[in-house]
Amino acid sequence: MTSEKAKARGGRGSKRARVMEEAARTLNSHGVSNASLPAIAARLGVSRAALYYYFEDQEDLVFQSYRRSCEHMAMHLSEAEAAGGDAMTKLQRFIDNLLAEDAPQLAALSDLAYLRLEQRNIINGLFQAIKASIAGLLASGAARGELRECRASIVAPAILGMVSWIPIAQQWQSNESLTHGDLVDAVKAILTEGIATDRRSTVDFKPLDVALAHHAEVNLFDGHAVAAAKQDALLGAASWLFNLKGVDATSLDEIAMRVGVTKKVIYHNLGDKETLVAECYRRSFRHYEAVARAARDYDGPRIAAIMAANHAFARASLMEGSAPLSPLTGVEALPPAVREEIGNSTDFLMDIFLGLHAEGQAEKTVRKLNARAIVAANPGGFEWLPKWFETLSDAEREAAPLELAELYRIGLFPI
Repeated sequence: MTSEKAKARGGRGSKRARVMEEAARTLNSHGVSNASLPAIAARLGVSRAALYYYFEDQEDLVFQSYRRSCEHMAMHLSEAEAAGGDAMTKLQRFIDNLLAEDAPQLAALSDLAYLRLEQRNIINGLFQAIKASIAGLLASGAARGELRECRASIVAPAILGMVSWIPIAQQWQSNESLTHGDLVDAVKAILTEGIATDRRSTVDFKPLDVALAHHAEVNLFDGHAVAAAKQDALLGAASWLFNLKGVDATSLDEIAMRVGVTKKVIYHNLGDKETLVAECYRRSFRHYEAVARAARDYDGPRIAAIMAANHAFARASLMEGSAPLSPLTGVEALPPAVREEIGNSTDFLMDIFLGLHAEGQAEKTVRKLNARAIVAANPGGFEWLPKWFETLSDAEREAAPLELAELYRIGLFPI
């Protein structure tokens, strides 16, 4: 590499900042496979050759984008802690600075497996250090009585998940009326006092019985049932590997091997990889809608229904081998028909949860907040779970659904 290229790549001037900003936006909206150097060059109105002053190749683009995300989070967290105050003041300062209106958009860390091992280890190390710092802030705040006791190892990555979710949430059709500030305020409202009017009382809820698949027992003489069960197995395996490794780092051969079939079976039952990804998204939103309907029909206080829904979302995200595909990045790259379906689904989900919040406010179990923004911000708390599944212990996986449901209900202020 020439010294001129090294200076250009290491510089912090406005040109580099503009390039990195566009790279983050494209990664978040279109995913790794569609965040190519030519695509980003076209968005910036420059030649592809010009980008080689900043990136060696697409892999380097992803690596630098992820490193930039971690560096910004670490910088703002360090500054928030250095400025002083209690634990919640520091946490809110971190969120305000990281998500300020004029702050650069950061790439969600959605496809670490796309990177080479040494790059992946660097990003994972940076992220784990940030998570540990936030966990330490939560633990020390609880020890001083500034925050309530919580499982910091679960709540810390949930906080990072929520702040990373904000630019993703702004892509959804159901959130078009919300401003960036609305979503930031919603994250802070959830983390401070949650949505419950009565934070002192416990809420017992019945877990929702919503299965990801409905073909546990298949009549082998029913061809349609056998085909549906086979598709469920393929979509479950694909969704899990896409969550764990990212779409681009997962091959059809790996998916076929996990299910014990050949790649030809995937082509025959579902189609090519693009079709498979689209079907995984459809499967996810079918599940989200099933949970929403069950919450709507829940027999009990609306705060309990909302908790049961959050518990179900988190529990499904931790189902090893079959969790729904988390819609973290790349939705804008889906075929128009699939994007329209997802848009309609997000509208349906929003309507149901707005209804639950309104009913909860009427019965005085749910606080009067900007419910649309609260509902829009909420998925960030659990959509990260399958991405970081391997960093959680068995005990943490078991505890996470209830811990996250409680976070949404009562926040982190002392009770």
